[in-house]
Amino acid sequence: MGIDDMLKQQIRDRAPELKQKLVAEFSEVTQKDMDEASDDPDDIVDRVQKKTGQPREQVEQRVSQVMQGS
Repeated sequence: MGIDDMLKQQIRDRAPELKQKLVAEFSEVTQKDMDEASDDPDDIVDRVQKKTGQPREQVEQRVSQVMQGS
């Protein structure tokens, strides 16, 4: 699947907001994890994936849903 370029730009533009939502979304992810992540979408997804152990595609899908307000 992957995250398309348009969504990647939205993630970069709204990274602080997204990071807060991901801390709430994934119990394994801490604010410190997100503070240490860059605003790069791949870095954010990588960190969430490492903390949760979920497949990358699943994490990307959830990040996309969070960005779209689902």
